[in-house]
Amino acid sequence: MGSEDKSKVHKLALKGSAKLVAEFVISSDDQVRAYIKKIMGQLDRWMLRGKISKLVIVITNKDTGEHVERWQFDVQIFGKARSSKSKPASKTTDQENDASGVEAPAEKTEKEIQDEIAAIFRQITASVTFLPQLAGDCTFNVLVYADADSEVPVEWGDSDAKEIANGERVQLRGFSTSNHRVDTLVSYRLAE
Repeated sequence: MGSEDKSKVHKLALKGSAKLVAEFVISSDDQVRAYIKKIMGQLDRWMLRGKISKLVIVITNKDTGEHVERWQFDVQIFGKARSSKSKPASKTTDQENDASGVEAPAEKTEKEIQDEIAAIFRQITASVTFLPQLAGDCTFNVLVYADADSEVPVEWGDSDAKEIANGERVQLRGFSTSNHRVDTLVSYRLAE
């Protein structure tokens, strides 16, 4: 497979995933939509360069500041998926998402990938059966675990992990392409 074919497969996996995610993001607040659009643009740039290892969405109670849900998406990008614009994969401390030594899974069709992503969305949707109902007004934060050598926009800042102390954890289904593997974990606080 030529380098042109590899980039086409790589982009298909990312773009296809982004389109599926976009169908579920609905907001009537223009500021929230602009915020999400900006985040998705930056995520796309980092993903294409193989610079992130984890995306976390934390839901926080506005009144108490307590983190009530934490959705963690662990991203493993296999060595051949790294963009030529990034440094070569090496075992250095600034390469948090270096999976160059890990063998990529077999090629999958677009339908197989879409089916796996759809199964994750069904599982996320079904999580309402075990997650406590959110009480009061909530806000959300997006955390990205990026390589130390990543270009970070000035409006992004360092943050703590926003873990949920003594929270319950549920491992959800993951999915993979020939270039990526994404595993999902949700943490939440049980109603008292």
